[in-house]
Amino acid sequence: MEKIMQDTRFASPFASRSLKRPLLLAALAAACALPLLPVQAGDGITINRTIQAADGGEPFALVRGADSAITGDAVASKRVKELKRSVQGDFLWFRDGGKEYVVQDAAALKRVGDAWAPMEAIGAQMGGQGAEMGRHGASMGALGAKMALAAVTFNEEKMEALGKQMEAAGKPMEAAGKKMEDLGKKMEQEQRNAERVTRGVIQESLRNGTARPVAVRG
Repeated sequence: MEKIMQDTRFASPFASRSLKRPLLLAALAAACALPLLPVQAGDGITINRTIQAADGGEPFALVRGADSAITGDAVASKRVKELKRSVQGDFLWFRDGGKEYVVQDAAALKRVGDAWAPMEAIGAQMGGQGAEMGRHGASMGALGAKMALAAVTFNEEKMEALGKQMEAAGKPMEAAGKKMEDLGKKMEQEQRNAERVTRGVIQESLRNGTARPVAVRG
């Protein structure tokens, strides 16, 4: 009776359960190896950032020198860019009831600036974590390339060894990713708080008359 033998030369090197996680880590490494740019201010750096308002309210923007932090959309960003050419000095711009206003009261601007300051600090920390993840990603990406070569040559023994290295290299990546996730949650919390303070300043400025109406272009 003819004995049927399994030809292991054509067995997929990806079939091993122990290799699935390293391969997933290799894919993650490839993504994290891309450059991550921190959102933080520094000497000679201009920050022009537009984010969506967490509370879904009307857009507003805090402009300090050449820097601006805007909640809204591309239309709001374009409008703020126009106002920066005509309004002298720092200002808070906002839209309310179809009208636009500018506030230049120093105390009001300080309150808004102080409310948004924690986000800048967290952004700097996220930038540092992103750089760390990029470094780990580059290392894991190199291992991933070796694993791909081993897969092409059906060298399962080498794949297993590289998989263990990938597992070890993935631990600091996961730790950095957890820190990034925690910072992201803090960022969301600080944004909600900053928006709450800013909305309060806006309502106060409308009541005390420090909000100056600006013409809305058709």
